[in-house]
Amino acid sequence: MASMPKPPKRARTAYLVFCDKHRPSIMRAVHPDPAAKFTREEMQSVTTRLAELWKQIAPEELADCKATADRLKDEYDAAKAALPPGALKRDKGKKKHQLILVEGKGEKPKRARTAYLIFCDRYRNQIMKDVHPDPTSKFTREEMQTVTTRLAEMWKNVDPRELEQCKLEAEMCKDEYKKLKEAYVPPVYAAKGKNGKKGAANGGKPKRPRTAYLLFAEDCRARLKKTSPDLSFTDVSRVVSSEWKELPDGKKNAYIRTAEKEQEKHRVAKANWEAKHLVDNGLTGLAPA
Repeated sequence: MASMPKPPKRARTAYLVFCDKHRPSIMRAVHPDPAAKFTREEMQSVTTRLAELWKQIAPEELADCKATADRLKDEYDAAKAALPPGALKRDKGKKKHQLILVEGKGEKPKRARTAYLIFCDRYRNQIMKDVHPDPTSKFTREEMQTVTTRLAEMWKNVDPRELEQCKLEAEMCKDEYKKLKEAYVPPVYAAKGKNGKKGAANGGKPKRPRTAYLLFAEDCRARLKKTSPDLSFTDVSRVVSSEWKELPDGKKNAYIRTAEKEQEKHRVAKANWEAKHLVDNGLTGLAPA
């Protein structure tokens, strides 16, 4: 399988451009011997002096650094746009080092913004300027907490008309998220066996898709776990079965459609797995006896 191209490194900010410019001279001043290694304290001293210089930066140099940062950002965006779908996906956690058997399709969408987050987006910058007027220095933890608290207080007293606008925009974001989520096909990873080796159990064969009933059962069990945590496994199963039988056709059809989409994704993933399985075992190109 052809490896995906590496995504470009993030563009340098104006502050990092400034540090790149002045770091060599400061390092020489802190540690004149170029052959010796820097100690942790010496590197901390370099960082501190760079931060102090940044606070006193001349307006002309600040403008130059911002212009360079904007140019680097444009170059980064152009390089990012040239990549194929899925190339920017960065796997984290347990899947970071897992073998990808089938590449995904598209980018995994970010969760839709809620009405509260949309409201915060409108006012956060202004509150941040009020709390911390100096744009060249970093926020402290206490200042960020102040921003969060003031946003929460404003949300409690939000005008009803603005609240409706935020809710409407949140619904639009939610609809867009659903469309992107339906178009996204996650990559298929090699399964791990009991001994921890990748694909040791079944060579990464895709799991069977869930049925409409199993999808409903997962939602129902999650709800019952919160509302009725004392129910036994048997009682939960009875409730799930009963609610499924009484579920309106409209809601039941929604689970059926989701199950059909999973079945289609499974069909594609299984076909790709079988093709790769044949290649790995040297069975391609063999004519039947």
